Amino acid sequence: MKLRITNAVLGLICCFSTTDAFAPINRHVLNQKISVFLKTRSNGSSALRVNLPRLDLPDAVTDKLTDFDLKNPNAMNEEEYRSYAGAAVAGTLLFFLLPGALLSGVYSDLGSVTIAIVVDFLLSALIGGGVLIYLSLRNDSIGEQVRENGFKLFSVVKNATGIKTFRYNIPDTITGVMTGQLDLLNPNSMDEKDYDGYSGAAVAGTLAFFLLPGAIATGVPEILGGFAGLFIVNFLFSALIGGGLSIYLSLRNDDIGATVNQAGAKLLDAVDDVIGDVKK
Repeated sequence: MKLRITNAVLGLICCFSTTDAFAPINRHVLNQKISVFLKTRSNGSSALRVNLPRLDLPDAVTDKLTDFDLKNPNAMNEEEYRSYAGAAVAGTLLFFLLPGALLSGVYSDLGSVTIAIVVDFLLSALIGGGVLIYLSLRNDSIGEQVRENGFKLFSVVKNATGIKTFRYNIPDTITGVMTGQLDLLNPNSMDEKDYDGYSGAAVAGTLAFFLLPGAIATGVPEILGGFAGLFIVNFLFSALIGGGLSIYLSLRNDDIGATVNQAGAKLLDAVDDVIGDVKK
């Protein structure tokens, strides 16, 4: 019931998220928007729509645009402004992924970031996960407590993602050593709760080591910091060059402008489709 109310509120907010959102409410217009929203909900489609915020340009800028025979974004209706904004996003994204990433060195650093993260994960699974696995298999109160904590963690993950318990049978040669020489429990003979606790403990140990000592040992923070700097520089140049060029083309009063605006609208429509699929 709460989820339905939340979805309805979000949908209504999206319906009213226009530039006159804070103007005095016209009851007739309000009823029309509610009717459109309810009709959309009844058809099973997404009520969410990507609408980028409007930014009114100063008169000094719009006057120059008029001098160059370009459109005035301030005078555009909602659909026109959405297409214009989508074109700016598309130009920024294209420049960001292609020339911007190559010029800023993002792709060259991506390999080192990936290697550092993979090494960190393997080290964390071996050490952090290994220690928690050992503790969870102890046949005493410590083992019981670790399995209980692991079960709570795994239950949260299962409820959030809907995943099911995946059991992996360990070979008898290994379980023989575990139960005989080390006096540990045999994971193959655990019930579902204990196995979830054992699995959750392994995940918790890996994650804790991955975020703290593993990251420090492999230099992940320094590598990610450098990568973030390149990422920001790439984005700024992409917005300035790629986005700026797309903005100019979208403001042209010719077929080129119409084509660019159409591409911008299609990009935002594609994002709407993705959002709708995620909601479903």
